[in-house]
Amino acid sequence: MSASFSNEEIEDKFFLLGQREILGILNELAHRREPVTVYFNEGREFIVTQILSAREDGLVFDIGGDARANKLLEKASSCVLLAYPDGIRVQFTGLNPQRFLWGGQDAFWVSIPQRVVRMQRREFFRNQLPIVDPLKARLYDEHGETLAYLPIHDICVGGFSVQVSGPPQLKVQDRIAIAHIVLGIRNVVRCAGVIRHVTQIEKNKQGRYRIGISFVKLPHEMDVAIQRHINQLEYERRKLLPK
Repeated sequence: MSASFSNEEIEDKFFLLGQREILGILNELAHRREPVTVYFNEGREFIVTQILSAREDGLVFDIGGDARANKLLEKASSCVLLAYPDGIRVQFTGLNPQRFLWGGQDAFWVSIPQRVVRMQRREFFRNQLPIVDPLKARLYDEHGETLAYLPIHDICVGGFSVQVSGPPQLKVQDRIAIAHIVLGIRNVVRCAGVIRHVTQIEKNKQGRYRIGISFVKLPHEMDVAIQRHINQLEYERRKLLPK
């Protein structure tokens, strides 16, 4: 797959634009009770919720468990709603979230989005890394303490995944203050992240797990460094292919 698309190809491949399609996928999230993360205040705040209803007159989602975050969301001018049904990224923007009573319970309302991004994991152009002498990620908490130092399974500009033996301490929606990855002598990635999934990949006594981590506001120069690293890996792999 090419990592370069025209604007028309991007719109056709990744965006749902028809209201019927959009209502369909939003109601599927509601029916399946999929967890939805609502980010606001430039991603600094979030709540975890579920969609309650999606109709032409608007989208209703439940309030979060954090009363402080709910009050801040009432004042936000916009928010981004993100879900991962079956590993597929579904994302859209909600404008002017309003708190109201729905069926006698507090909830939030936004208008139905005009477009929804729907993207498979593989469409982030993840690049699986070599097993021998793998890159490693050191994960830090907000106090600068090391949470983990783990081998990286794959990486892209959207994020990366690591592997661990035994049930991990990290959970979905945990925030990583800094993920530190040394790509080369002069290429170092230092960026905040969020745990997106924890998946058991080997069901034995000890068990092996893969943890997916999304970057939060990856700086442009680090985006470029990751792209260069991926390109170099692909170049080295092609050299090993038979002519």
